[in-house]
Amino acid sequence: MTNKHYESIAEDFNKVWRFSDEYKIWAVDKIGYYLDLKNSDVFVDIGGGTGTFTNMIDNKFELKKSYCVEPESKMCKLAKEYSNFEIICSDVFGFLDNLQFAYNKILFKEVIHHIKDRKKLWHNIYHTIEDNGRILIYTRPRNNKFPLFQKAKKEFYKNQPLYSEMVLELEKSKFKTSVSLESFTFKLPKDEWYSMLKSRFMSDLSVFTDDEIIQGIDELEKENTSNQFIIEDEIVFITAYK
Repeated sequence: MTNKHYESIAEDFNKVWRFSDEYKIWAVDKIGYYLDLKNSDVFVDIGGGTGTFTNMIDNKFELKKSYCVEPESKMCKLAKEYSNFEIICSDVFGFLDNLQFAYNKILFKEVIHHIKDRKKLWHNIYHTIEDNGRILIYTRPRNNKFPLFQKAKKEFYKNQPLYSEMVLELEKSKFKTSVSLESFTFKLPKDEWYSMLKSRFMSDLSVFTDDEIIQGIDELEKENTSNQFIIEDEIVFITAYK
C-alpha cells in the first residue's frame, strides 16, 4: 500500500504537502541542530522523496556530500532535477548492503514508521556509520495534534511506533540517545487542508475511500466553524550517537 500510495501522488507531492515556507525553514534548522551538521559532513537522507528537504539541508549547511535515498522511482526521477546532491533509488537496506562510501550523518524524516525490521536497521547502521556519527529520527507522537477526523487519528496511532521503544532499540544496539519534543504552529486555510486530506498527503489516509474522506471532512467542518485551521505540529527528535 505504501509504495503504491507514494507512486500515485509522486507528481504532485510537493503541492500536496502545503505546509508553510516558515515551517520548512524551521524543520531544516532543527535537523541541522540535532544532527550538528557541518560542511565536512557526508549526509544521507533516507526516504527523501522528491529531494525538497535534501536540497534545503545541503544548501543551508554547505555539506561536503549529500545523498537522497528513495525507493519510489517516480520520486527519484523528480529528485534528479536537483544537481547539488546524489540520488540513490533504493530502500534503506539495499542502500546499506551496497554501500560504497563513508558517511557520518543520517536522517529519517517522517519515514521510520514504514521500516518494519528496525533491529536489523540499527545493527546495519552501527556497523556502517563512522565513529562519532549521528542518526536523527524526525517523527511524531502517536497522538499527534493535526486536525484529523477520528478514523484517521486511529489509523495514525496504529501505524506510528512508540518513540520510547525506538530509543530502547537504539540503546540495545550500542547507540547513546537523546530525545526532544518541539512544536511549530501555523495557520492553513480550510480549503487547503481539506485538499491535502483528499490528496491523502499522509500514507495513513491511503486506506480511506473518497466517501470516507468526505465524511471525515464533514466531521471536521462541524468541529471548526472558522475559515482556517491553527495547526500545531509536534515533532519528536530522537538523536543517536555512535
